[in-house]
Amino acid sequence: MEKRNEIIKIVFTGPECSGKTTLSRAIADKLKIPWVKEYAREYLTHINRPYYYDDLYQIAKGQVKLEQKCIHKHPEKKIMICDTNLQVIKIWSQVKFKKCHPFILNHLEKNSYYILCSPDFEWKYDPFRENKNNRLELFNKYLFDLQKTKNNFIIARGNLEERINLVISSILKLT
Repeated sequence: MEKRNEIIKIVFTGPECSGKTTLSRAIADKLKIPWVKEYAREYLTHINRPYYYDDLYQIAKGQVKLEQKCIHKHPEKKIMICDTNLQVIKIWSQVKFKKCHPFILNHLEKNSYYILCSPDFEWKYDPFRENKNNRLELFNKYLFDLQKTKNNFIIARGNLEERINLVISSILKLT
């Protein structure tokens, strides 16, 4: 049996309302690359109550499952776009609950390419958003984490067109 090459995961990360979903979906559409949505939004919509620490474990398992499903659905693809990954859940867990479930820590990606989205535009209300006033502080936590873990990343800033051009250019260099 022929061994399949590892897929390159392009992961969009950063604080809430920093453009992750809009940018990741735009890139996936333009490059015709499979896109993995954020599982947390789906999960939180269905629980119909405030979330707790243990919910983050369930969200992490759901996110991993969505990524695996995408890989199996598109075995011919070399690149996959992820609206988020466990790094976002890890940082949020540490901020919100001051701890992080071992499953999340043990399943963090080591070889993904990250797009750190800057919150350099106006915050927009969403019922799942909680941090209107400390997005820059959270951005710095993501930046520190990416540097500390020695992950490859770029920072996406500016308007959507500028971000799209930067990300596409970076992805093309990877392939």
